[in-house]
Amino acid sequence: MNKYPDFSPLALEDKPLFDRAFKADPPQVSEFTFTNLYAWRNVYGFMVSLLSDCIVFYAQAGGERKFFCPVGCPDKKAAMEALREDGAAVFIRVPEGIKTLFEGDPRVIIEADHDNADYLYKAADLVKLEGRKYDGKRNLIRKFKSARAYEYAALAASNVDECLEFQEKWCVIKNCDTVEGLSNERQALSEMIAHFSEFNLLGAMIKVEGEVSGVALAEALNPQTLVVHALKADPGIPGLYQALCNEFLSRQDEAFTYVNMEQDLGVEGLRKAKRSYHPVAMVKKFTLRAGSNER
Repeated sequence: MNKYPDFSPLALEDKPLFDRAFKADPPQVSEFTFTNLYAWRNVYGFMVSLLSDCIVFYAQAGGERKFFCPVGCPDKKAAMEALREDGAAVFIRVPEGIKTLFEGDPRVIIEADHDNADYLYKAADLVKLEGRKYDGKRNLIRKFKSARAYEYAALAASNVDECLEFQEKWCVIKNCDTVEGLSNERQALSEMIAHFSEFNLLGAMIKVEGEVSGVALAEALNPQTLVVHALKADPGIPGLYQALCNEFLSRQDEAFTYVNMEQDLGVEGLRKAKRSYHPVAMVKKFTLRAGSNER
């Protein structure tokens, strides 16, 4: 990794630096795992650099540099101020705790990024599905299990490649080639699958009648929280998505208190689905822009 002010494209060799930074300062927002950053590096054009003891990085997709919060250093505000002095005009996916450091500063415009707020759940809620609010989920799971012969398997190096065939099948159903967001997601998930063991991911698949019909991919975001990067199921099989979610998380809940299901991107169908699982909180994010009184 180059030293500031020189940047270089995010590379696999940067993983140990990011891992140490995230271990020292456990993240709360879903973007901040090396898996996520690396898998989406080509879509967003991530460029990275070392500024003193901070990792600083930006996305350059669309021609505008959009910086993320520095990682790996105790004084993030000082690092961000140094970047601002050098012309960094936009910071995205800023956690609430960092946002508060700039409140009242006339040089900074703070905007809530509602579409990228993460959905946070209690792991036990998604496993037990107790109470009337989860009646529909339990009924769908019972119907799926009574109507289908299925096989659940944890993902490992020996079987993870089977997920690629399912992803292509899912993309045919969803017309990924004609939807930019889904096409980008396909690319990112392929990267995660290719580096499954190297990135210490957790995952599972469900086979229905011998064919992979559902896939889950996740990892530790911080010691208390599991972040789910992908939870996909054949939409033609009622109850499969709910069964996959429940079966996968039931095998993780003793290790994690919370589950972060990432954002809804402003997609109404996705928003409705995530809300139907009754999050206990939203992990808010913000965009910081240079204000009119910027020096």
